[in-house]
Amino acid sequence: MSVFISVVSHGHGSLIKELACLEQLAEHFVVVVKVNKEEPKLVSYLEQHGIHYIDSEYGLGFGHNNNVVFRYCQAKLGMTEDDFFCVFNPDLVAESEVISQLIDEMKLDGCELAGVNLFKDRAWTIPDNSIRHFPTLLEFIKSFLGVGNSTQIDKDKITKSTTVDWAAGSFLAFQSSLYSRLKGFDEGYFMYCEDIDICFRSKQLGAQLRFYPEAKMLHLAKHANRKLFSKHFYWHVTSVIRFLLAKSGLVNSQSSI
Repeated sequence: MSVFISVVSHGHGSLIKELACLEQLAEHFVVVVKVNKEEPKLVSYLEQHGIHYIDSEYGLGFGHNNNVVFRYCQAKLGMTEDDFFCVFNPDLVAESEVISQLIDEMKLDGCELAGVNLFKDRAWTIPDNSIRHFPTLLEFIKSFLGVGNSTQIDKDKITKSTTVDWAAGSFLAFQSSLYSRLKGFDEGYFMYCEDIDICFRSKQLGAQLRFYPEAKMLHLAKHANRKLFSKHFYWHVTSVIRFLLAKSGLVNSQSSI
């Protein structure tokens, strides 16, 4: 059984080198970086540290990029259905022991999809609100207006692994066979909500996401500007509409897996 880690870089080369997390993880797991724009210095760094990379098909969305990595792991790196496929943001810092223990616990629990406990500081005092209930239209509107978000789950109240609706795509661990059954991320999303969607579809297949509070990782998130008429606002709104339609059964997922 092997663990494959998928990382998408869209100009994150400097951050990846600064954190030096991937080179450490690559000593224990199979790390594959999907380069989403020209980054010759990053490619040189990856080659230097023996990290697999895909330097083609620029400008794809988050989910589409991870699907490309999944296919590459199957076709080129020998990933099997018993292996694990982890989606890993370039702004994450994680110890290899944490990932190994997480995978061990997933196997013991018969868990096919897992989320971890993300924090914004190294002292584990500032939580990242990374696990939530599935949102409704009203909750999306409240979030856009900045008047609260009732989908957030208080992680402080969770002391042992438990099922939750969804976790942020900053880190998700899939059993490879489940990712195949889901046909990966829905490529109809470019950015935002694809993590909600894949967790929702996984639950429909009977594989609900499990949250492991002891698996702690640092998330150095810099949230993009979502001002009205910005591209990120547009992506967010269109993704919200797509998810709500998919949840109602009015849209089918798109994937190249």
